[in-house]
This record gives sequence, structure tokens and C-alpha cells, in this order.
Amino acid sequence: MAKSNVNVDELNKDIEALKNAKTEDEVNAIMAKYNDAIDEMEKEKSKPEKKTTKAKTTAAKTTAKKAPAKKKAEEAPKGRSYNGKYEVYEIGDGYQYHLKASNGEILFVSEVYTTREGVSKAIDALKKNIETGELRISKDKKGLFKFKLVAKNHRVLAISSTYPQEKGAQRASESFKKFAVKADIVDIEFEDADVKTATPIEIDTKERKNGGKFEIEKFDGEYSWDLKASNGQILCQADGYTSKSGVLNSIESFKKNIKEGTFKCVKDKNNNYCYKLYTQSGRVCAVGESYTTKSSAESAANSVVAFYRDAETVEI
Repeated sequence: MAKSNVNVDELNKDIEALKNAKTEDEVNAIMAKYNDAIDEMEKEKSKPEKKTTKAKTTAAKTTAKKAPAKKKAEEAPKGRSYNGKYEVYEIGDGYQYHLKASNGEILFVSEVYTTREGVSKAIDALKKNIETGELRISKDKKGLFKFKLVAKNHRVLAISSTYPQEKGAQRASESFKKFAVKADIVDIEFEDADVKTATPIEIDTKERKNGGKFEIEKFDGEYSWDLKASNGQILCQADGYTSKSGVLNSIESFKKNIKEGTFKCVKDKNNNYCYKLYTQSGRVCAVGESYTTKSSAESAANSVVAFYRDAETVEI
């Protein structure tokens, strides 16, 4: 039987942290500690059991003769297959999907598509390029690691979540290749856990400021954007776009949702605050930076409204 060296007290603390995790990055950071241990345990389980004594060997043979059906049942799991899932859901004013491994780990999250049909086409393209494309491990500008699926024409088709260590991204890329082709596609309802406790932010819609910028950056084949105030403060950001058109559409969608949506303030488990922008239908379409005070998060939301109208879109 495979043994684990994980401290029980530490494991219990991490289980509680997983229950309270608000973001995918928080979950990945915790799971990264256990991925290697889990792999080793699975390898140990797959090894044939050693026959330590003659008495045990005889007993095993006797059991096999008396209960052949049981032995057959025990051998059955060797051929068992595990399937992942493409979970499709509405987000903002579009559709998004993520690929889950059989153990529930989210391997990557797609960019947002304007239609459900767009999601289906994107998944089909992804499956076709699994074998012919290239999986690359890269380090982003924040020092975190991701894997990317790059087609032969150099188009980036998938960008994973971030991992604190390169080996975590490598392991996830192997799982991605294992599950992506045969994964089922299911539609789900994606609910925001904070929607019931988030408090509305009073927005001054009359204030209008100049000097803001939507800065688009391309780093290692991946597009991102930051909305910055005139003093350089980052008010909102988004990344993980595979094309320039995708990042531009995201900015336009963000502007639309500012006009029609609602800003709310959310307090996390670490007693920090951020704003969330909700669409008219109640879905989260943007999340602000984390602040130590509620007033700072509310001020950031008001700055978004004050700067976005006249913000210039630039590439850096």
C-alpha cells in the first residue's frame, strides 16, 4: 500500500483552504503541493504486490481457486477509462468553457466567445490540433508558468491556468493531452459565490477624467489588457487571449457592461476587498485589484467609470 508523508494537520488546513478558495489560482497553488505525491502514490498502487512469505502465497492461491469471480472483478479496473469534461457556461455577455480532468482539476479556461456555437467550433478546433500541434511550457511576465497548445500555423489555441512551478504546468499539460480529445461537452450553470453577500457600490456617473489608457500587451504569444488611470494605477486587467481581435472584443464588452451593469464590493477570506462588475443578468464580467480597505475598492470602481470613456487604446 502506498504511503504518504503529508502531515495530517497541514492536510486538514489545506482542505479548509480549498473549501474557502475564491479563485482558480488559489486552488492551483494548494494542489501544486500534492500533485507529485499523488503521482507517486498512483505509481505505487500500479506495482504488483510482493509475495513476502510462503504462507501468504499459499493463502492467495487458495482464495483464487475458491473465488475466481472475485479475482476477475479485481482485475477489471485495469481497463477502466477516465474521461474529462468540457464545461460550457455563460459569463458576462458571452460564453466560456473550461476543461476538467477526471479528478475535477481545471486544466485550462478558454477566452470568452460571443455565441454558444463559437464555443463548439473552438472545442472542435482544439481536438483536431491535439496531435498535430505543440504543447509549450512558458513563463509569464508575473513569473508564473503556463502551458499553451500551439497549432502548426503558430496560432495559440489554448492557454492554461497559472502554476507557481514549472513541473506543475508540465504535469497539467500531460493531463490536458490525455483528456482533451475524449472529454464530454456539458452545459452548466456558473454561479458566483459572492453574489449574495456583495454590497452595491454607489457610482458617480457624472465624473469624467482624461488620461486613462487601455494598454494592450503581447507576451510570448498571449494578449492581455490593462485599464490604467492617468497616474498609472491599474484599475482592471484581463489576460489569456489568443488573438488581437479577442482582446479588442474583450475591451468593447467591458465598456458595454460598465454602462449596463452594476458594481459591487466583495470581501475575501483574507479580509481584503475588491470590486466586481456584474452584468444585467447577474453574471460577473470583471474583477478589480485587491485592496486592504473597502473604501479603496469602491474608489477604484468609481475611477473605472471616470476614466474608461475617454481612455485611449494603445499597444505596448
